[in-house]
Amino acid sequence: MLKLTKSSSVIALVTIVGTSAFAQDVDPNIDVNGDGFYSFPEVSTIYPDVTAESFTELDTTGDGLLDMAEVEAAQGAGLLPVME
Repeated sequence: MLKLTKSSSVIALVTIVGTSAFAQDVDPNIDVNGDGFYSFPEVSTIYPDVTAESFTELDTTGDGLLDMAEVEAAQGAGLLPVME
């Protein structure tokens, strides 16, 4: 089971990654509507262990979507599997 807690390291990662160009492209297998973001239904289809609560913790901007900076920060912190 995926267990997440907010920490200063995750926030720091988001800040660092968010200020640089995105190194990862949006995966069209996850981003089925093509908007450039991952919604909870899109993520939970691929990663069923991600709960609504854990998704909310990953969504540091609070907009209900994960942008690539949030995805990369979560992956770097080991909170989300690396999407291949």
